[in-house]
Amino acid sequence: MSSEIAIKVENLSKCYHIYTTPRDRLKQFIFPRLRRFVGEAGQQYFKEFWALRDVSFEIKKGESMGILGRNGSGKSTLLQIIAGTLTPTEGTVETFGRISALLELGSGFNPEFSGKDNVYLSVALQGFGSDQIDKKYEDIAAFADIGEFIDQPVKIYSSGMYARLAFSAAIHAEPDVLIVDEILAVGDVPFQQKCIKKLYQMMDDGVSILLVSHDAYQIRSICRKALLLQEGRQCMFESSEKVMDEYIAYCSAVGSKAKAESSDFTPSRSNIDGNAGFAVVIKNPTLITGNVRHATEINSCDPVCIEFDYEIHGTYSDTISFVVNLYREDDTYVFGTTTRMQGLAEFSPENEARVSIYFPSLPLVSGKYKWRVAVNDGRGMGILAEAVPVCHFSVNDDFRAVGIIDIPHTWSREIISPANGSRTTTSCERDHRDFGTPLPRAVNIVGQQTKN
Repeated sequence: MSSEIAIKVENLSKCYHIYTTPRDRLKQFIFPRLRRFVGEAGQQYFKEFWALRDVSFEIKKGESMGILGRNGSGKSTLLQIIAGTLTPTEGTVETFGRISALLELGSGFNPEFSGKDNVYLSVALQGFGSDQIDKKYEDIAAFADIGEFIDQPVKIYSSGMYARLAFSAAIHAEPDVLIVDEILAVGDVPFQQKCIKKLYQMMDDGVSILLVSHDAYQIRSICRKALLLQEGRQCMFESSEKVMDEYIAYCSAVGSKAKAESSDFTPSRSNIDGNAGFAVVIKNPTLITGNVRHATEINSCDPVCIEFDYEIHGTYSDTISFVVNLYREDDTYVFGTTTRMQGLAEFSPENEARVSIYFPSLPLVSGKYKWRVAVNDGRGMGILAEAVPVCHFSVNDDFRAVGIIDIPHTWSREIISPANGSRTTTSCERDHRDFGTPLPRAVNIVGQQTKN
């Protein structure tokens, strides 16, 4: 076994027995034993449900992996087996080093104990003595930042306070592998940003991270690899970008809206002209085409520009990045990109600035559309501000195509065998529409600075 491997999963399967009635459970306990005693084959009084089937992958030390799948696909079951709280039916799991797991909100905490007592209990279960925990406690309490409530029973905690304390205890237990199962979704924006920054630091220190999230932007930003589960089976294990594309396509294929469980481009928060909890304020998002500002109607393939201003509030001093997303009016996801995806350098946090995103051509079919713009932290993970939905507009294309985009193309026909028996000739019939010159890249993002 390579010393670089943190987790190795081979042919992992987990089966649950589903009983129709409690009586069937009792029958299963008694009758098969009696039949085997007299040499007869035992009868099953349950149905098998395979929560996982034949899952295999390897994670190296310092790598991060996202786990994606619709509800009930086996994500939490997989994490519980890796963490050692469930035993597999088939297959093996090998882990190397200390594992710290945040499997569900409040798991591992005694509701009658105070937050401080639960911290000592949680970290002690990771193999630390009381003297070692004493040295860590102040850092744990400071990171959780729940004030005097740390001395109160956790049964009175809000979900956000649970998340703060659980995450703080987990990361200060010096794990080699950190498992996070959607627990960060309940935290407020500043705490999420603090957690994300800590995750990056831990990865730089060689900690392997397994992250379950329906936030595709988190998966793309944090995780190099991703695993897609469908009905307990491993569908794909590739780069996070490829897996996320497949996941969104799968959600659409089964009848979900493209935004469902892909909140990378569709968060519910909005921060136009200021909302509490955001470090940045977005102002005046505007759609421009030609000489028309605040455009509400364009023709297909027209050039357009999205423009917005932002202001930095408070003492935020880290770098920032920018995001733009496009949707149809029915929330079907059309397009999205970020300055990080485009390879631009992180931007300095000026007190006030204007961002422009220029599209040389917007080849959309007829319909109604809307935009989302956002300001993220420099590494592209934490949302500092967003405006959604903004700049609603409609597209006219004279019914030249259907779908979402009107892709430039030509038609041609080569006559292989002429109908009149004369010699073979070749003809070409071009589409009568003039698409002009070939399109450049789909989008150019104009910012304050470019990558060196």
